[in-house]
Amino acid sequence: MKLKNRFKPEDKLQVWLDHPYCVLCSSNQGCALHHIDGTSSGSIYNGIMLCDKCHKIADTHNTNSPLSKEYRDNLRQIAYNRVINSDHKNRTIDDDYNALHKTSSD
Repeated sequence: MKLKNRFKPEDKLQVWLDHPYCVLCSSNQGCALHHIDGTSSGSIYNGIMLCDKCHKIADTHNTNSPLSKEYRDNLRQIAYNRVINSDHKNRTIDDDYNALHKTSSD
């Protein structure tokens, strides 16, 4: 079974290769990319590096509550800054616009 909207391997390498630890707690235990807004998008803007513990916490924020929205907004901002500062070769103006639009429309 292949999961839909997985992150492209080249995107993961360009953005997160030199950051193999959790952006929230700096742990390097079981780190993996978390889909901030679920798997509806495989865009690298929707991904953030989290350890097992923080990943489980982030999964509990997949709701429409105001606190969950604020939590995901913070993760989106961290992810967006990471992509912008990574010199990501496949990044386009449309990607930037869509990522910003997603943040402001939720």
